Amino acid sequence: MQAAVMRGILGLAALLMLLSVNAAEAGWCGSASRDNAIIECGYATATDCQQSVGKGGVCFIDPDVALKSRASSARQVSHSKS
Repeated sequence: MQAAVMRGILGLAALLMLLSVNAAEAGWCGSASRDNAIIECGYATATDCQQSVGKGGVCFIDPDVALKSRASSARQVSHSKS
């Protein structure tokens, strides 16, 4: 029971992170599970990334895009408070 609650919380956290990045700007990065695999970015969607990296690979939102989106949102909030 406790494990199911933790999975639910982690799933919700992941969803909120994905929603915090503008979907139109979201670039995806991924890495295959083979030895010496490199991280490649530029996938348009999570599905594109998953198809490319294959079973056992990992896909995630491009950190540069996510950080740029957050910084832009923070500037908009600070300007609206002025």
